[in-house]
Amino acid sequence: MSEGLRSQITRIEQALPEHAAADKRRAAIGTWAAMVGAVILARAIDDPELSDEILEQTRAWIDNRAG
Repeated sequence: MSEGLRSQITRIEQALPEHAAADKRRAAIGTWAAMVGAVILARAIDDPELSDEILEQTRAWIDNRAG
């Protein structure tokens, strides 16, 4: 599990625009945590519209932060 998480964080870091290494890592960890959290929340509820909104808005937020 740890190695898979490290791999995803590294992959996201490499996809981010040019920033200082510490900033890229922080953004990669935050992005991954937001994506995982959104999926957990979206699957945990029984309202399809709210589920879709959670996923859409999280993606928009991530896109906005990534620049």
